[in-house]
Amino acid sequence: MNYKRLLQFGVMLWIVVFVVFSIILFLPPLQDKEMLQYIIFWVVNVPIVLFLAKWYFKAEKPTWQRGLQLGIAGIIVGTVLDLLITQLFIEGTYRDFLAEFYGDWKLYVGFLEVIVLTVLAGAEFDGTFSKDA
Repeated sequence: MNYKRLLQFGVMLWIVVFVVFSIILFLPPLQDKEMLQYIIFWVVNVPIVLFLAKWYFKAEKPTWQRGLQLGIAGIIVGTVLDLLITQLFIEGTYRDFLAEFYGDWKLYVGFLEVIVLTVLAGAEFDGTFSKDA
């Protein structure tokens, strides 16, 4: 397992997700339509995760177990970055923000989506452009 590449995957995933979700959040037609914002994000997230997983598996032999590790690592890195960076942008207390952010079921749908997609990527990618590990 390539820890540096796992970290890079997590950071790249977090950056792309942050930018894409921010754009979706501030699009005028989607203002005050939280559920629609999440549905659009979940759809857009599919190619993002698969593209980044393909990048990861260029240097690592794809297996569903490695896909699971990749998904979990991506979520852990993203969570750490959320905890460090989002506190700079919140209004109110940090404790209230954490309760609201991590108490929202829609976040966990996104987590599950990442894990399912990375597991599928590991299981389905045929190793094209990948090194034997």
